Amino acid sequence: MTVAGQIDIAGPVGKLLHRRPLKNSTVMQSFGIDPVSGDIFVLQVMEGGLTLSGESGPVSGADRLANGDMCVTRLNRSGAIVGYMYLRGFGHGVNLGVENRSGVIRLWTETASVANSSNEGFGTAITNFEFQTGTVLDYGSSLHTTPYTPVTGARGVTPTIDRSANELIVRFSTGGTMYYERYDLAQAAAGVFTPLQRLAQPTGLGVFQGYASHSGVLYLLDGEHYDSTVSPPSTPYNPPPGNTYITAVEWATGNVLARQFITAAPGLQWREPEGMTVEVVDDVPYLHFGFACEDPGPRTCTIVSLSGAAEVDGVKVLTDWQTIPLASGVSVDQNAPKGRLISVSGVTTLQLSGGVKGTFNADAVIGTLPDTLSPSMETRCNVPRNNSGGYCVARAEAGTDRQLRLYGGTSTNAITWAQLDNFSAVWR
Repeated sequence: MTVAGQIDIAGPVGKLLHRRPLKNSTVMQSFGIDPVSGDIFVLQVMEGGLTLSGESGPVSGADRLANGDMCVTRLNRSGAIVGYMYLRGFGHGVNLGVENRSGVIRLWTETASVANSSNEGFGTAITNFEFQTGTVLDYGSSLHTTPYTPVTGARGVTPTIDRSANELIVRFSTGGTMYYERYDLAQAAAGVFTPLQRLAQPTGLGVFQGYASHSGVLYLLDGEHYDSTVSPPSTPYNPPPGNTYITAVEWATGNVLARQFITAAPGLQWREPEGMTVEVVDDVPYLHFGFACEDPGPRTCTIVSLSGAAEVDGVKVLTDWQTIPLASGVSVDQNAPKGRLISVSGVTTLQLSGGVKGTFNADAVIGTLPDTLSPSMETRCNVPRNNSGGYCVARAEAGTDRQLRLYGGTSTNAITWAQLDNFSAVWR
Protein backbone atom coordinates (compact mmCIF):
# COMPACT_ATOMS: atom_id res chain seq x y z
CA MET A 1 0.00 0.00 0.00
CA THR A 2 1.33 3.47 -0.88
CA VAL A 3 0.14 7.07 -0.54
CA ALA A 4 1.15 10.22 -2.39
CA GLY A 5 4.50 11.53 -1.19
CA GLN A 6 5.56 8.26 0.44
CA ILE A 7 9.30 7.52 0.24
CA ASP A 8 10.04 3.99 -0.98
CA ILE A 9 11.62 2.31 2.06
CA ALA A 10 12.45 -0.74 -0.08
CA GLY A 11 14.40 1.41 -2.51
CA PRO A 12 18.16 1.66 -3.13
CA VAL A 13 20.28 3.27 -0.43
CA GLY A 14 22.87 6.03 -0.73
CA LYS A 15 24.96 7.70 1.96
CA LEU A 16 25.39 11.03 3.74
CA LEU A 17 28.17 10.36 6.30
CA HIS A 18 30.61 7.47 6.63
CA ARG A 19 32.17 6.38 9.94
CA ARG A 20 32.65 9.90 11.28
CA PRO A 21 33.91 10.42 14.85
CA LEU A 22 31.85 12.64 17.14
CA LYS A 23 32.79 14.94 20.00
CA ASN A 24 32.24 12.12 22.50
CA SER A 25 33.13 8.44 22.09
CA THR A 26 29.66 7.11 22.94
CA VAL A 27 26.98 5.74 20.60
CA MET A 28 25.06 8.27 18.53
CA GLN A 29 21.38 8.33 19.51
CA SER A 30 19.73 10.60 16.95
CA PHE A 31 20.42 13.44 14.53
CA GLY A 32 18.81 16.32 12.69
CA ILE A 33 19.81 18.55 9.78
CA ASP A 34 19.83 22.34 9.47
CA PRO A 35 17.66 23.06 6.40
CA VAL A 36 19.79 26.08 5.45
CA SER A 37 23.45 25.05 5.86
CA GLY A 38 22.89 21.30 5.65
CA ASP A 39 24.97 20.80 8.81
CA ILE A 40 24.19 17.67 10.82
CA PHE A 41 23.54 17.77 14.57
CA VAL A 42 24.05 14.48 16.43
CA LEU A 43 22.95 13.64 19.98
CA GLN A 44 24.83 11.23 22.26
CA VAL A 45 24.77 10.34 25.93
CA MET A 46 27.78 12.13 27.39
CA GLU A 47 30.93 10.02 27.85
CA GLY A 48 32.40 9.32 31.27
CA GLY A 49 35.48 11.03 32.67
CA LEU A 50 34.62 14.62 31.77
CA THR A 51 34.66 17.53 34.20
CA LEU A 52 32.40 20.37 33.12
CA SER A 53 31.70 23.75 34.68
CA GLY A 54 30.40 23.50 38.24
CA GLU A 55 31.64 19.93 38.70
CA SER A 56 34.29 19.14 41.27
CA GLY A 57 35.82 16.26 39.30
CA PRO A 58 35.30 13.71 36.53
CA VAL A 59 31.80 12.20 36.31
CA SER A 60 31.42 8.54 35.36
CA GLY A 61 29.60 7.35 32.28
CA ALA A 62 27.05 5.53 34.45
CA ASP A 63 26.23 8.77 36.26
CA ARG A 64 25.98 10.69 32.99
CA LEU A 65 23.54 8.06 31.69
CA ALA A 66 21.43 8.17 34.85
CA ASN A 67 21.41 11.99 34.93
CA GLY A 68 20.39 12.32 31.28
CA ASP A 69 23.54 14.28 30.35
CA MET A 70 24.03 14.59 26.58
CA CYS A 71 26.46 15.90 24.00
CA VAL A 72 25.47 17.59 20.72
CA THR A 73 28.02 17.40 17.89
CA ARG A 74 27.71 19.62 14.83
CA LEU A 75 29.26 18.31 11.61
CA ASN A 76 29.45 19.85 8.15
CA ARG A 77 28.58 17.93 4.99
CA SER A 78 32.18 16.72 4.73
CA GLY A 79 31.87 15.09 8.15
CA ALA A 80 34.17 17.50 9.99
CA ILE A 81 33.23 18.58 13.54
CA VAL A 82 32.46 22.31 13.51
CA GLY A 83 30.83 22.69 16.92
CA TYR A 84 29.52 20.99 20.03
CA MET A 85 27.41 21.61 23.11
CA TYR A 86 26.73 19.80 26.39
CA LEU A 87 23.27 19.33 27.93
CA ARG A 88 22.85 18.26 31.55
CA GLY A 89 19.65 16.69 32.87
CA PHE A 90 17.97 16.46 29.45
CA GLY A 91 17.59 12.75 28.62
CA HIS A 92 18.80 9.99 26.34
CA GLY A 93 18.73 11.74 22.96
CA VAL A 94 16.15 9.48 21.29
CA ASN A 95 15.13 12.14 18.73
CA LEU A 96 15.96 15.67 17.66
CA GLY A 97 14.48 18.56 15.68
CA VAL A 98 16.49 21.38 14.08
CA GLU A 99 15.05 24.79 13.23
CA ASN A 100 16.74 27.69 11.46
CA ARG A 101 15.09 30.97 12.41
CA SER A 102 16.64 33.67 10.21
CA GLY A 103 20.12 32.23 10.66
CA VAL A 104 19.71 31.27 14.33
CA ILE A 105 19.74 27.52 14.87
CA ARG A 106 17.43 26.19 17.55
CA LEU A 107 17.34 22.59 18.65
CA TRP A 108 14.25 20.76 19.89
CA THR A 109 15.12 17.98 22.35
CA GLU A 110 13.74 16.04 25.27
CA THR A 111 14.41 17.45 28.74
CA ALA A 112 13.50 17.03 32.45
CA SER A 113 15.24 13.67 32.53
CA VAL A 114 14.06 10.96 34.93
CA ALA A 115 15.94 7.69 35.39
CA ASN A 116 14.10 4.47 34.62
CA SER A 117 14.39 1.10 36.38
CA SER A 118 17.67 0.49 34.53
CA ASN A 119 19.04 3.79 35.87
CA GLU A 120 19.00 5.40 32.42
CA GLY A 121 17.70 8.95 32.13
CA PHE A 122 14.95 9.75 29.61
CA GLY A 123 13.08 12.98 29.00
CA THR A 124 9.64 13.72 30.42
CA ALA A 125 9.12 16.92 28.44
CA ILE A 126 10.39 18.76 25.36
CA THR A 127 12.05 22.13 24.96
CA ASN A 128 14.04 24.15 22.44
CA PHE A 129 17.10 26.37 22.72
CA GLU A 130 19.68 28.17 20.62
CA PHE A 131 22.69 26.09 19.64
CA GLN A 132 25.75 27.86 21.10
CA THR A 133 28.95 25.96 20.46
CA GLY A 134 31.25 25.19 23.36
CA THR A 135 28.64 25.86 26.04
CA VAL A 136 26.99 23.79 28.77
CA LEU A 137 23.22 24.05 29.16
CA ASP A 138 21.47 22.76 32.29
CA TYR A 139 17.86 21.70 32.64
CA GLY A 140 16.03 24.54 34.36
CA SER A 141 18.15 27.25 32.74
CA SER A 142 16.45 30.36 31.39
CA LEU A 143 18.28 29.70 28.10
CA HIS A 144 15.84 26.96 27.11
CA THR A 145 12.09 27.42 26.66
CA THR A 146 9.54 26.31 29.24
CA PRO A 147 9.34 22.51 29.04
CA TYR A 148 6.15 21.05 27.58
CA THR A 149 4.66 17.70 28.56
CA PRO A 150 1.77 16.28 26.47
CA VAL A 151 0.08 14.62 29.47
CA THR A 152 0.86 14.46 33.16
CA GLY A 153 3.19 11.58 33.94
CA ALA A 154 4.31 11.08 30.33
CA ARG A 155 7.62 9.29 29.83
CA GLY A 156 10.01 8.99 26.89
CA VAL A 157 8.95 12.38 25.53
CA THR A 158 10.85 13.38 22.36
CA PRO A 159 10.36 15.72 19.36
CA THR A 160 11.01 15.90 15.62
CA ILE A 161 10.02 18.37 12.89
CA ASP A 162 7.93 17.64 9.81
CA ARG A 163 9.02 20.29 7.32
CA SER A 164 6.46 19.28 4.68
CA ALA A 165 3.64 20.31 7.02
CA ASN A 166 5.55 22.78 9.24
CA GLU A 167 4.60 20.68 12.23
CA LEU A 168 6.24 19.54 15.44
CA ILE A 169 5.82 15.82 16.13
CA VAL A 170 5.99 14.67 19.76
CA ARG A 171 6.37 11.03 20.83
CA PHE A 172 5.53 9.97 24.39
CA SER A 173 4.38 7.07 26.53
CA THR A 174 1.37 7.14 28.82
CA GLY A 175 -0.76 4.36 30.28
CA GLY A 176 1.54 1.73 28.80
CA THR A 177 1.04 2.91 25.19
CA MET A 178 3.37 4.95 22.98
CA TYR A 179 1.75 7.81 21.07
CA TYR A 180 2.65 10.47 18.50
CA GLU A 181 1.04 13.91 18.39
CA ARG A 182 1.12 16.61 15.73
CA TYR A 183 1.40 20.34 16.56
CA ASP A 184 1.63 23.49 14.48
CA LEU A 185 5.36 24.32 14.57
CA ALA A 186 5.00 28.12 14.59
CA GLN A 187 2.54 27.98 17.48
CA ALA A 188 4.70 25.53 19.41
CA ALA A 189 7.71 27.80 18.92
CA ALA A 190 5.62 30.58 20.45
CA GLY A 191 4.80 28.34 23.44
CA VAL A 192 1.27 27.40 22.35
CA PHE A 193 0.79 23.61 22.19
CA THR A 194 -2.53 22.49 20.73
CA PRO A 195 -2.46 18.88 19.55
CA LEU A 196 -3.86 18.36 16.04
CA GLN A 197 -3.91 14.55 16.16
CA ARG A 198 -2.86 11.66 18.37
CA LEU A 199 -1.72 8.38 16.82
CA ALA A 200 -0.84 5.17 18.66
CA GLN A 201 2.42 3.48 17.74
CA PRO A 202 1.85 0.17 15.93
CA THR A 203 2.64 -2.99 17.83
CA GLY A 204 5.19 -5.60 16.85
CA LEU A 205 8.24 -3.33 16.55
CA GLY A 206 11.70 -4.29 17.72
CA VAL A 207 13.96 -2.10 19.86
CA PHE A 208 12.89 1.44 18.96
CA GLN A 209 15.62 3.68 17.53
CA GLY A 210 14.07 6.78 15.93
CA TYR A 211 11.31 8.37 13.86
CA ALA A 212 10.62 10.99 11.18
CA SER A 213 7.55 12.43 9.48
CA HIS A 214 6.96 13.70 5.94
CA SER A 215 4.00 14.23 3.60
CA GLY A 216 1.45 12.38 5.67
CA VAL A 217 3.69 9.41 6.51
CA LEU A 218 5.33 8.58 9.85
CA TYR A 219 8.56 6.54 9.55
CA LEU A 220 9.79 4.38 12.44
CA LEU A 221 13.22 2.77 12.89
CA ASP A 222 13.89 -0.28 15.05
CA GLY A 223 16.64 -2.85 15.52
CA GLU A 224 19.81 -3.71 17.43
CA HIS A 225 23.54 -3.80 16.87
CA TYR A 226 25.35 -6.75 15.33
CA ASP A 227 26.29 -9.42 17.87
CA SER A 228 27.30 -12.91 16.80
CA THR A 229 29.06 -13.99 19.99
CA VAL A 230 28.62 -17.75 20.37
CA SER A 231 30.43 -18.52 23.63
CA PRO A 232 28.87 -17.40 25.84
CA PRO A 233 25.88 -16.76 23.55
CA SER A 234 24.99 -13.10 23.09
CA THR A 235 21.57 -11.81 24.13
CA PRO A 236 20.10 -11.17 21.70
CA TYR A 237 21.99 -13.20 19.13
CA ASN A 238 22.01 -10.82 16.17
CA PRO A 239 24.59 -11.74 13.53
CA PRO A 240 24.77 -10.00 10.13
CA PRO A 241 22.59 -9.04 8.32
CA GLY A 242 21.06 -7.89 11.63
CA ASN A 243 17.46 -7.04 12.53
CA THR A 244 17.01 -3.42 11.40
CA TYR A 245 13.57 -2.47 10.09
CA ILE A 246 11.82 0.68 8.88
CA THR A 247 8.04 0.94 9.16
CA ALA A 248 5.89 3.48 7.28
CA VAL A 249 2.58 4.50 8.89
CA GLU A 250 -0.13 6.65 7.33
CA TRP A 251 -1.06 9.56 9.57
CA ALA A 252 -4.59 9.80 8.19
CA THR A 253 -5.60 6.24 9.08
CA GLY A 254 -2.91 4.79 11.35
CA ASN A 255 -2.47 1.97 8.83
CA VAL A 256 0.95 0.40 8.37
CA LEU A 257 1.81 1.09 4.73
CA ALA A 258 5.02 -0.97 4.67
CA ARG A 259 7.57 -2.64 6.93
CA GLN A 260 10.97 -3.23 5.36
CA PHE A 261 13.97 -5.27 6.49
CA ILE A 262 17.06 -3.07 6.02
CA THR A 263 20.31 -4.61 4.76
CA ALA A 264 22.06 -1.30 3.95
CA ALA A 265 25.73 -0.85 4.91
CA PRO A 266 26.27 -4.54 5.77
CA GLY A 267 30.03 -4.22 6.28
CA LEU A 268 29.89 -1.80 9.21
CA GLN A 269 31.16 -2.92 12.59
CA TRP A 270 28.60 -2.83 15.43
CA ARG A 271 25.96 -1.32 13.04
CA GLU A 272 23.39 -0.23 15.58
CA PRO A 273 20.49 1.67 13.99
CA GLU A 274 20.22 5.09 15.62
CA GLY A 275 18.09 8.05 14.56
CA MET A 276 16.31 9.20 11.42
CA THR A 277 15.16 12.42 9.76
CA VAL A 278 13.83 13.67 6.43
CA GLU A 279 15.74 16.28 4.45
CA VAL A 280 14.44 17.97 1.29
CA VAL A 281 17.05 19.04 -1.28
CA ASP A 282 15.94 20.64 -4.57
CA ASP A 283 12.39 19.41 -3.92
CA VAL A 284 13.58 15.80 -3.49
CA PRO A 285 12.95 14.22 -0.06
CA TYR A 286 15.61 12.00 1.50
CA LEU A 287 14.86 9.68 4.41
CA HIS A 288 18.14 9.51 6.32
CA PHE A 289 18.79 6.95 9.06
CA GLY A 290 21.90 6.36 11.13
CA PHE A 291 24.13 3.54 12.33
CA ALA A 292 26.49 3.72 15.29
CA CYS A 293 29.70 1.95 14.26
CA GLU A 294 33.01 0.46 15.43
CA ASP A 295 33.57 -2.39 17.85
CA PRO A 296 35.25 -1.73 20.17
CA GLY A 297 34.80 2.04 20.23
CA PRO A 298 35.19 4.90 20.16
CA ARG A 299 31.93 4.81 18.20
CA THR A 300 31.48 6.60 14.91
CA CYS A 301 28.49 7.92 12.99
CA THR A 302 27.29 6.62 9.62
CA ILE A 303 24.16 8.02 7.96
CA VAL A 304 22.56 6.36 4.94
CA SER A 305 19.74 7.65 2.77
CA LEU A 306 16.64 6.58 0.86
CA SER A 307 15.95 8.98 -1.99
CA GLY A 308 12.51 10.09 -3.11
CA ALA A 309 13.84 10.94 -6.58
CA ALA A 310 12.11 9.38 -9.56
CA GLU A 311 13.80 6.87 -11.83
CA VAL A 312 14.63 8.02 -15.35
CA ASP A 313 14.74 5.21 -17.90
CA GLY A 314 15.18 2.69 -15.10
CA VAL A 315 18.05 4.60 -13.48
CA LYS A 316 17.91 6.51 -10.18
CA VAL A 317 20.75 8.90 -9.35
CA LEU A 318 21.47 8.60 -5.63
CA THR A 319 24.56 10.83 -5.53
CA ASP A 320 25.49 12.89 -8.56
CA TRP A 321 29.06 13.32 -9.78
CA GLN A 322 31.45 14.26 -6.96
CA THR A 323 35.09 15.28 -7.34
CA ILE A 324 37.62 12.85 -5.84
CA PRO A 325 40.59 14.75 -4.31
CA LEU A 326 43.88 13.21 -5.43
CA ALA A 327 46.72 11.99 -3.21
CA SER A 328 50.11 13.67 -3.16
CA GLY A 329 52.16 12.78 -6.24
CA VAL A 330 49.06 11.89 -8.29
CA SER A 331 47.92 14.15 -11.10
CA VAL A 332 45.01 14.31 -13.51
CA ASP A 333 45.23 12.43 -16.79
CA GLN A 334 42.90 14.18 -19.26
CA ASN A 335 39.83 14.51 -16.97
CA ALA A 336 39.73 14.89 -13.19
CA PRO A 337 38.47 11.77 -11.37
CA LYS A 338 34.88 11.89 -10.19
CA GLY A 339 32.36 9.41 -8.85
CA ARG A 340 28.63 8.96 -8.49
CA LEU A 341 26.13 6.46 -7.09
CA ILE A 342 23.27 5.22 -9.24
CA SER A 343 20.70 2.48 -8.95
CA VAL A 344 19.97 0.24 -11.91
CA SER A 345 17.12 -2.22 -11.39
CA GLY A 346 17.41 -1.66 -7.64
CA VAL A 347 21.16 -2.39 -7.49
CA THR A 348 23.32 0.45 -6.14
CA THR A 349 26.37 0.94 -8.33
CA LEU A 350 29.50 3.08 -7.92
CA GLN A 351 30.65 4.66 -11.17
CA LEU A 352 33.94 6.50 -11.62
CA SER A 353 35.24 8.67 -14.43
CA GLY A 354 38.45 10.50 -15.36
CA GLY A 355 42.05 9.37 -15.12
CA VAL A 356 45.24 9.60 -13.09
CA LYS A 357 48.93 9.62 -13.88
CA GLY A 358 52.12 9.32 -11.87
CA THR A 359 54.75 6.70 -11.11
CA PHE A 360 53.00 3.85 -9.35
CA ASN A 361 55.67 1.22 -8.70
CA ALA A 362 53.68 -0.37 -5.85
CA ASP A 363 50.08 -0.54 -4.69
CA ALA A 364 49.10 3.06 -3.99
CA VAL A 365 46.40 5.38 -2.66
CA ILE A 366 45.41 7.64 -5.54
CA GLY A 367 42.60 9.66 -3.94
CA THR A 368 40.12 10.13 -1.10
CA LEU A 369 36.45 9.39 -1.60
CA PRO A 370 33.82 11.77 -0.21
CA ASP A 371 31.61 10.21 2.45
CA THR A 372 28.71 10.05 -0.01
CA LEU A 373 30.66 7.53 -2.14
CA SER A 374 32.42 5.53 0.59
CA PRO A 375 31.27 1.88 0.83
CA SER A 376 30.86 -0.32 3.89
CA MET A 377 32.52 -3.17 1.97
CA GLU A 378 35.42 -2.88 -0.49
CA THR A 379 34.33 -2.26 -4.08
CA ARG A 380 36.71 -3.01 -6.93
CA CYS A 381 36.95 -3.06 -10.70
CA ASN A 382 39.61 -3.64 -13.37
CA VAL A 383 40.67 -0.50 -15.24
CA PRO A 384 42.95 0.14 -18.24
CA ARG A 385 46.55 1.23 -17.64
CA ASN A 386 49.64 1.90 -19.75
CA ASN A 387 50.66 -1.20 -21.72
CA SER A 388 54.03 -2.37 -20.46
CA GLY A 389 55.49 -5.85 -20.81
CA GLY A 390 52.12 -7.19 -21.82
CA TYR A 391 50.33 -5.75 -18.77
CA CYS A 392 47.52 -3.36 -19.67
CA VAL A 393 45.02 -3.79 -16.80
CA ALA A 394 45.18 -2.60 -13.18
CA ARG A 395 42.70 -2.87 -10.32
CA ALA A 396 41.06 0.13 -8.69
CA GLU A 397 39.45 -0.35 -5.29
CA ALA A 398 37.19 1.89 -3.19
CA GLY A 399 37.92 1.09 0.48
CA THR A 400 35.87 1.33 3.64
CA ASP A 401 38.47 3.84 4.89
CA ARG A 402 37.46 6.33 2.12
CA GLN A 403 40.67 5.62 0.21
CA LEU A 404 40.72 4.95 -3.55
CA ARG A 405 43.61 2.61 -4.34
CA LEU A 406 45.34 1.41 -7.49
CA TYR A 407 46.83 -2.09 -7.53
CA GLY A 408 49.24 -3.74 -9.94
CA GLY A 409 52.28 -1.48 -10.23
CA THR A 410 55.70 -2.93 -9.40
CA SER A 411 59.29 -1.71 -9.28
CA THR A 412 59.95 -3.43 -12.62
CA ASN A 413 56.64 -2.55 -14.26
CA ALA A 414 55.34 0.79 -13.02
CA ILE A 415 51.89 2.09 -13.83
CA THR A 416 52.21 5.57 -15.34
CA TRP A 417 48.53 6.19 -16.07
CA ALA A 418 45.15 4.59 -15.43
CA GLN A 419 41.71 5.42 -16.75
CA LEU A 420 38.68 5.10 -14.46
CA ASP A 421 35.87 5.60 -16.98
CA ASN A 422 34.92 1.93 -17.09
CA PHE A 423 34.81 1.54 -13.27
CA SER A 424 31.28 0.34 -12.49
CA ALA A 425 30.80 -1.98 -9.51
CA VAL A 426 28.16 -2.97 -6.99
CA TRP A 427 28.34 -0.68 -3.95
CA ARG A 428 27.24 -1.75 -0.46
